Amino acid sequence: MSKNKSIEHILQRLSTWEKPFNFTKPTVIKHDIAAYLNYYGLNIADVAFHFGKIETNGTKTMVQMFAPKESKGTIFLLHGYLDHVGHLKYIIQFLNKHGFTVISYDLEGHGLSEGKTASVQRFSDYVHSLEKLMDLTKKEMPGPFYVIGHSTGGAIAIDYVLQHHDHVFDKVILAAPLVHSAHWYGTVLGYYMAKVLPLLEEVKRNFRVNSSNQHYLEARKLDPLQTEVIPLDWVGAMLHWNKLLDHYPPTNTPTFVIQGNKDNTVAWQYNLKFIEEKFPHAKMVQIDNGRHALFNESEEIRELVFSFVNKFIEEK
Repeated sequence: MSKNKSIEHILQRLSTWEKPFNFTKPTVIKHDIAAYLNYYGLNIADVAFHFGKIETNGTKTMVQMFAPKESKGTIFLLHGYLDHVGHLKYIIQFLNKHGFTVISYDLEGHGLSEGKTASVQRFSDYVHSLEKLMDLTKKEMPGPFYVIGHSTGGAIAIDYVLQHHDHVFDKVILAAPLVHSAHWYGTVLGYYMAKVLPLLEEVKRNFRVNSSNQHYLEARKLDPLQTEVIPLDWVGAMLHWNKLLDHYPPTNTPTFVIQGNKDNTVAWQYNLKFIEEKFPHAKMVQIDNGRHALFNESEEIRELVFSFVNKFIEEK
């Protein structure tokens, strides 16, 4: 059996894993879990690994926690659309090295979580998963709490913070956050044109060159947890969410935005202006030659991004 076929079977078994997430008891690393961690580069030395599901609105979400022996705080790490926790190895390793516990989860329809592949009926479903996990975490883990959201993960963080002015996040970090996608008006027009075509439910995915890291791009193509289509349901949910977002009041939450100036996935110039309005005290930095996948960029760009992340978290 080929390596890829073997990992496909392992991932299929793990997607049906039924054990609930446990904050206090680390997961025993053997067999399928060991293969998963090794395949995605998440087998991190001297870090306790927790793996299990929570249920939100009838959908089971796979949650993972990476906890160093001594922790300075807990960081919620939210991945982008079409990604999953397995694509976050570099940032997880960095945060663990600097003494932070990382909690991350596969979005509904992504990775090892349940749900229609790469789809969601409402963006609020994504936010409900974060709400449920936050409620559980506050009972089990000491603060301070931070959230880092990349792309759609950034959109989830934006929505959560703007709707929960009593939230417990001490700081918010948005990396290449989604508000408008690139070619926004073309996306809107294309969506409504596609909706009039009978039986058209999805479109072929265009694998963008969203990083200068060729190893990452090649690994993404081989990743069994990737999909080659984009459901129109997801596009519709994004468009509807945008209409709601305009009506949310601003927040004074300490916020840091990191954006690559070669990003062709999101409409980043528009997005930065929007975030300035909703997060009037936000700090922002543009990364020269940075593309969309900032946490999977070339080592030079990646390390620069991580240094900004750490500086913002650590500053008083």
